[in-house]
Amino acid sequence: MRVAIAGKGGTGKTTISGILCRALARRGRSVLAVDADSNPNLASILGFDGGESGVPALSRSLLERVEDPDGTRRLVLTRPLDAVLEEHAALGPDGVRLVVMERVGHGGAG
Repeated sequence: MRVAIAGKGGTGKTTISGILCRALARRGRSVLAVDADSNPNLASILGFDGGESGVPALSRSLLERVEDPDGTRRLVLTRPLDAVLEEHAALGPDGVRLVVMERVGHGGAG
């Protein structure tokens, strides 16, 4: 199962994401949460001590833009997913694995 949550700012996306992730993990499901917010704080809701500070951010070098023969553009991982998760995913108290996308470092970077 894949679930993506999106919407306007301040609508509770992070809260519902965290609750859903923890509930599924507690029921024995394998859960990988990806925090792609420019102000990431999903780690706090998932129960990580210290929030996002203990979770390494993914580097943009792990993604490559490709164009399919039909002109469709997409991003693909430059390394196998298992290797990326081994280096960049943190395991939370309920068994949720968390990956944080690269943070915005300065204005115009996002």
